[in-house]
Amino acid sequence: MNNHSQQIQSAMSTPHESTDHDARPVLTIAGIDPSGGAGLAADLKTFAAHGTYGMSVLTVATDCTTEGVTDVHALPPAFVRRQLERVVDDIPPAAVKTGMLFNMAIIETVAEAAADLDLMPLVIDPVMTTRRGEPLLSEDAEAALRTLIGHATVTTPSLPEAERLVDIAIQSRADTEAAARAIHDRLHPAHVVITGGHASDETAADCWYNGDTIHWLEAERQPYAVHGGGDAFSAALTAGLAQNLKVDAALQRAKRFVTRAIRQAPPRGAGHRPLALNGRTHALASPNESLF
Repeated sequence: MNNHSQQIQSAMSTPHESTDHDARPVLTIAGIDPSGGAGLAADLKTFAAHGTYGMSVLTVATDCTTEGVTDVHALPPAFVRRQLERVVDDIPPAAVKTGMLFNMAIIETVAEAAADLDLMPLVIDPVMTTRRGEPLLSEDAEAALRTLIGHATVTTPSLPEAERLVDIAIQSRADTEAAARAIHDRLHPAHVVITGGHASDETAADCWYNGDTIHWLEAERQPYAVHGGGDAFSAALTAGLAQNLKVDAALQRAKRFVTRAIRQAPPRGAGHRPLALNGRTHALASPNESLF
C-alpha cells in the first residue's frame, strides 16, 4: 500500500482528533436558516464534528424552516466584505466555503475578496435552488456565480444546479458526466462534484471530475428527503481540505459523513428531515474500503 492510499484509509477509518488549541480554523460565507438544518448552522455543526474551529460570515437572513424558504433579506455587500476582512485578518482560515450568496452584488464582493484575501482552498456550493427547486438567484446573479466558480478548488452543485450552470439537461449518468466536464471546461474550477441527492436512482451517487478522470462516489439512498445535505457535504469537504487531506480523501470522508448523518436524520419538523450532524464518532468512523 502506498503512502497516499494509507492517508485515504486513515482519513476514512478514524475521526480527526484535535484539541481546541490546534483545531484548524475553517470559514463559511453563507446565510442563516432559523430551523438549524442548513446554512451557517449546518456548516458550523459539521466543522465541529470534524474537529475544526468554525467561523462564519453572514450574507443573508432567511425565513426558512424544514418546509422551505419564504423570504430572504440580504446584508449590504460592503458589510459582507468588512466581515471577511476582519475575520481573515484576525484568524486566517485554513479553508473557506461559500453557501447562499443570493444576489449579484454579494457574489461579486465575495469573488473580489477571494482574490484579494487569498481565500484558498475554496469550496463553492452554488446554492442556486432549494431542495424543492425554489430559485434562489436572479439571472444576473447566476452569471456572477459562474465567474466566482472560477476561483474554486472544488465546486459542489446539485443536479438541478449543474443543469442551470451549463444548460445541459441531466437524465442519466452520461449526462451528469457531460455536465461535470462542461462545468470544469467552461467555468474553470479545479474540481467539480455534482451531488446526486436529487436523482431517482437506488443509490445516492456523486460524480467527481478532476479535469482528467471521472469518479463516482456511491452510497445507499434513504426513503425520505432531507434538509441541508448539500451544505453538510461541502462543509465536511472544506474541513478535510483545511486538515491537509488531498481532494480524493476529503471527498470520501465527506461522503461517509453525510451518508451517516442522513441515515440517522430524525423526523424533526413538518418538512424535510434535518441531518444528524451532532456527534463526531458516529459520523466520521467508517470502514476502510474506498468509495471509488
